[in-house]
Amino acid sequence: MISTFVGIIHVGGMMIVNTYGFIVSQHDLLDRIYMVGFLSIPFSWILCKDECIISYLVKKYENRHYILGSDSANVDDIVDLFPSKQCYNYGFYPINHGLRVYSLFLVNERTTLIWVNLFSPMILLYSLYTFDITYSTNYRRLFYPYFHIFLGLTLFSCMAACLFR
Repeated sequence: MISTFVGIIHVGGMMIVNTYGFIVSQHDLLDRIYMVGFLSIPFSWILCKDECIISYLVKKYENRHYILGSDSANVDDIVDLFPSKQCYNYGFYPINHGLRVYSLFLVNERTTLIWVNLFSPMILLYSLYTFDITYSTNYRRLFYPYFHIFLGLTLFSCMAACLFR
């Protein structure tokens, strides 16, 4: 019951993040809040051992012995809303990711203007990171902790560029 409720909130938040750049016209303050908010999400995943804090709270509620990061690819609070895991992995996820990246691109081009030589690697690393977690390829673990450090520094640099530019 709680998993379904949290899953709906989780997907709703994803949809807001994914469509913000398309439905909200340029507004300097809101665009900067949106970009910093987005950048803080994968940053929190790094700090929480590749796990979304929302999914972690659901897992901890359902199993009080759950250890942070021990099953980070399991996002059942979201997946359970779809007819099958394949619908999520090969339907929702690619559309979700594509919309999110394009929304970020739109907001960056109109307001935040993070340098392309910083913004592009951030998008690439973020895409590799989410792909790796979603499809359990575990490539990021081959370069642990360097991949996480580089992604974290890139996210932090983008936040600084967004806030202080």
